[in-house]
Amino acid sequence: MEKKWRCTVCGYVHTGENPPEICPVCGVDSTFFELVTEEKDVTPPTSGVVAPKPVTSQLDKPAAIRQALYRISYGLFIITAQADGKDNGQCANTCFQITSEPARIAIGINKQNYTHELIQKSGKFGVSVLSQTGQDYARGFGYRTGREVNKFEGVAVHRGESGVLLLDDVLVTMEATVTGQLDAGTHTLFLGDVTAGEILQEGDPMTYAFFRASK
Repeated sequence: MEKKWRCTVCGYVHTGENPPEICPVCGVDSTFFELVTEEKDVTPPTSGVVAPKPVTSQLDKPAAIRQALYRISYGLFIITAQADGKDNGQCANTCFQITSEPARIAIGINKQNYTHELIQKSGKFGVSVLSQTGQDYARGFGYRTGREVNKFEGVAVHRGESGVLLLDDVLVTMEATVTGQLDAGTHTLFLGDVTAGEILQEGDPMTYAFFRASK
């Protein structure tokens, strides 16, 4: 039976003899993966509400930190960028509002990703918020690099006011201009002022918990 490895940051499950060098979804390295045993079911419950249970024993400090981070709730977004006539996009779980006046958001992007390079060159990025039917977009934009493939092939998109490509089949889109950035080690936290937004669909946004339960 093949081994299953779970990313303790985002919950992505990898099948293989060893964990991946880099998580294709959130970008952390292999040290953040844990081997999933038979006792640790990789499929979360899909229905019903489970009452919380008290924990009788504590893990060691590093393991406790990893498990605490694993329980933070995340959304799923397609972050896009364009520079020097080239487009790319990636799946990301870090996008959140900072202020409402002005409208300002922040995104976390792995430094090794092609999208990171394009954002730094252009100073702009787009955000497409996935609905709960967006599993294929999460896989298509999350498990491969734009340096080798055109992730937009076969995907319905349009260009926003800033020139970045935005997905059509999503709940909402936003465009932002970078106003600051923070070096966060493996990632850069980009701060951006929102310059445009669209409401395209009504529905519930995709979360990691929903993605894992429905994939």
